[in-house]
Amino acid sequence: MNILDYSWGMVTSVGKRDYDSFRLVLDKQLTYPALTADKSGMVFKLPIPRLDDKGFYNLHGLYFDADEHAWGGLWKLYRASLYHGALHAAYSDFRQYANWARGKDLKTATFVVSLLEDYRVTRKAANDWPGILPDIAYANYVAGLRVRSVDDIVGPERAGTKLLLELWGVNHGLRGDEEEDSDVRKLASQVRGAVDESVKGNADYPKSLFAAADAVYGRLARGSTMREVPAFPHTEAHGECSVFDSQMVEAESPKTLEVAALGALGLNEPTVPQDDMEAKEFFTSIRADEARLQKIRDRYGKYVSATRLDGVEFPNGDYANFMRIRSSLSGPIRNIRDQLRQVKNVLDETAGHESGQVDTQAAMQVVASGDMRSDVFLREEPIHKNEAWAILLDASKSTSAFSSEVKGISTCLAEVAKDLIPVASQWGVFSFNNSLQVIKDFSEGYTSEVKARIGGIQQRNITLLPDAIQVAQKALNEQPVDTKILVVASDGYPTGYRGIEDELVSTVKSVSNSGTFLMGLGIDSHAIEDYFTVNCVVSSPAQMMKSFVKSYLELSSLF
Repeated sequence: MNILDYSWGMVTSVGKRDYDSFRLVLDKQLTYPALTADKSGMVFKLPIPRLDDKGFYNLHGLYFDADEHAWGGLWKLYRASLYHGALHAAYSDFRQYANWARGKDLKTATFVVSLLEDYRVTRKAANDWPGILPDIAYANYVAGLRVRSVDDIVGPERAGTKLLLELWGVNHGLRGDEEEDSDVRKLASQVRGAVDESVKGNADYPKSLFAAADAVYGRLARGSTMREVPAFPHTEAHGECSVFDSQMVEAESPKTLEVAALGALGLNEPTVPQDDMEAKEFFTSIRADEARLQKIRDRYGKYVSATRLDGVEFPNGDYANFMRIRSSLSGPIRNIRDQLRQVKNVLDETAGHESGQVDTQAAMQVVASGDMRSDVFLREEPIHKNEAWAILLDASKSTSAFSSEVKGISTCLAEVAKDLIPVASQWGVFSFNNSLQVIKDFSEGYTSEVKARIGGIQQRNITLLPDAIQVAQKALNEQPVDTKILVVASDGYPTGYRGIEDELVSTVKSVSNSGTFLMGLGIDSHAIEDYFTVNCVVSSPAQMMKSFVKSYLELSSLF
């Protein structure tokens, strides 16, 4: 199981959510988690461990050695962050705080809601999912080690940080302003009581919870307003937070702090060291996956080096977005599959076969005529040409107005290719702007990771169309089949350097002369007609499905 399948499975299990109401986005470029929303529900963006140029793994701004021992702690932090997002999916309804927050300072109110809701959903998990609490306690404990000196913090952030640490049991011992420390203890006690009532009572959001919110807000709103929102690194960030900015923690840290973090969640210190086999398995899996992706990146890097493209990338995945798109286009996808099966059978199949299901009418004719024939069988499965497809999608800024259409077109084409070309190594999907994005390499299966990349395509930068075609053509030429098809979906307006239009004309001519069959899909633009002999202009994925069969049939006549 890869990290996407594991993470998505955990969210659906703990959070009781599916892609229609929750999006989980795994992002290697992200430092801290982010919890937002779209029109369908929550969006949880989660950073995943990434290997930097110096050979260290980085997660939540914390650095770990790239070995199995260090990975154990890193994997606990990742799971804690994943669990945290899943618990919000399961239990949180932030709309309940809308009336309370109205008219209040945004950052201070955000801190109060985050403080109460993070603690509330974790206490709810103590009843429903106690097995996930040790990792959350560990992440709290590590966060306590990363905090810089509380006494050096100025403004309401100091009291807020003290309250956060006190509530989760990782306070290092309150010190400094005795009046402030006394207020923090009282507030923490009030929050615990209100949350306990919420967890044990009939109402998820009782009046006592908002009374506690008022008390915390009132204390923090004295004097100046908050400039940043203190939050543990493994929980959702609310903008810049300098409180937990240490990038390393001591290997031998205070045991009392770890015990306190467990105790804050009602847990005891384990008497036997835990051997986390899951962490070891994922360490091996992720290392292997990194090597595989680097091999792909290196291969395309050689192709890209001969062009003006900046480099090779793998888009951040958005699996839920892909699933939503595929669901909305299930009808058009099914129609084009059925039509293309008929097109391919009409072009390819013989009158009969010597195995399969008996064609009753043909068998009766053979018996009546006395012919010595055995080709009286039908095949249920469609007969496929020995083809290789490369699908190239325009992900430049010029198509940003049609971002959803580009994702829809790529989804439709991938679903059709998957069905009509049974060998996964005979079709690939790429997008481009000023760089090349590998959506599905020929060496990859049609996995959840590939589907997530389709859902994560983003439009930006310039349109180096001829350069991208050259790279896709080189990758396609590696496939050991006779018939090669390059499908290009673009608005047909290349940009990026002087003479790029002439370069596109020359590139299309060169690719065509090499024996590769080209099909142009104009994304709400007729400009594609100026370059591709076989083409269709589409303004939506559904329209593309109707036009694609006609264009494919026209192309097939050239095979």
